Amino acid sequence: MLEALLNLLFPPQCPACNNYVEHNGYWCDSCLSRLLKVQKLPLESDLGGVFDKGVWCLGEYDGILKKLIADVKYNKKKSAIKAVQYFTKKGMEKLEMEDTELITAVPLYESKMKARGFNQGVLLFSPAVSARKMDFSEVLKRVRDTIPQFNLKYEERQKNVRGAFALQEDYVHRIKGKNILLTDDIFTTGATFFECGKELKKAGAASILGVVIASGRK
Repeated sequence: MLEALLNLLFPPQCPACNNYVEHNGYWCDSCLSRLLKVQKLPLESDLGGVFDKGVWCLGEYDGILKKLIADVKYNKKKSAIKAVQYFTKKGMEKLEMEDTELITAVPLYESKMKARGFNQGVLLFSPAVSARKMDFSEVLKRVRDTIPQFNLKYEERQKNVRGAFALQEDYVHRIKGKNILLTDDIFTTGATFFECGKELKKAGAASILGVVIASGRK
């Protein structure tokens, strides 16, 4: 009732073109078909060896998608959260992952998690995960803080996150033989994904599939 009233007073608009849509957070069909580009990313041999089911990206890290992700992470804009969640849900519908047994996200360091209030890899994928009648599991933890990756060169990124992740104690013996999905918002060099994937493989994961919302890699 309240949502219907708000929609009447403030008609929902597509985040990309501002045309009217049915619900807050929805994209118009034209913008969604133009910007939703589900693709398997090219990986170096070390990454490909860990992510044996590949790393899939839902869109390009550019334009409105880049702005929306930034608005989620740094401005906590509710409209941006809904828009990216809808985009992610629609993208995940195009992926085959029926054999996935456990879903987890790249973790934040404890102090950053407290400051931000959410893990974007969980928040933005939650509707898509719920639609598959599954839940996130806190499999990994970040054992030391790291500096933001975006200003670092490739080698510096690798060094920055090396040894920064470990399994949560409750999952040390629960990963073996499992098909795992790892999520995050952005994929650049893959250094963070590689470190997380290594820990999962070390614990005996049968397979690992990676899915990110956006990437500039082609």
